[in-house]
Amino acid sequence: LLIILLGQVLIYIKINLTDKTCEKTFKQNVVFYPQHQDDEVLWGASAILRAIETCGQDNIYVVLVADGLGVNVFNNNEYKNMTNEEKKEIRDKEFKAALSQLGVKEENIIILSDINKENEDIFELMEKTILEFENSLENVTHISHHYEYDDHPMHIKNGQVLKNLKDEGKVKDALYFIKPQYLKSIPVKNRVIYKVKNKSEYNKVKKACYEYKRVDIENDRYGV
Repeated sequence: LLIILLGQVLIYIKINLTDKTCEKTFKQNVVFYPQHQDDEVLWGASAILRAIETCGQDNIYVVLVADGLGVNVFNNNEYKNMTNEEKKEIRDKEFKAALSQLGVKEENIIILSDINKENEDIFELMEKTILEFENSLENVTHISHHYEYDDHPMHIKNGQVLKNLKDEGKVKDALYFIKPQYLKSIPVKNRVIYKVKNKSEYNKVKKACYEYKRVDIENDRYGV
């Protein structure tokens, strides 16, 4: 399992554990902005592990931007009598459990839908959150989805929020996830690769992924 940071881009692909890596040094604090639950493990797991290793648990934050209620599985009959809040709780439990497997502290997990009491546009709230981290911590690496190379419009919008702030000089260090099918769009010289270094790290990523498959109905785990 691998995450490639392409200059300012992250890519996740499967490779042999002995393949070469080219890692970019993080700033003192690192903030990840996955759009949906599971984006953090699909595109960012190895980078999260490396950030924790190099910066320490206290300095790694994950901000979930959307509530994840648009996932198709919620159209199934078993969910038809659930409220949106119940559905969100199911997804957020998976999200927190996956991040726990990677070593992210629960108090460093921010779910924007939990603090969005005035029903503010999620991308405006994302922008405010980025600036709050930038101004309060100062020495920060921000990591979002890519602003162009993605097949999900919300991922692209997510990346555009960070890209605009970077272009305006309001944040100093910005990086972006990218999916493997867009690898050729990024010059080789701009690619930075994060990958698991050993079996222990591999197992952490694997366990994080499997948190999204766990079924335990009594504890509101549906394997969404």
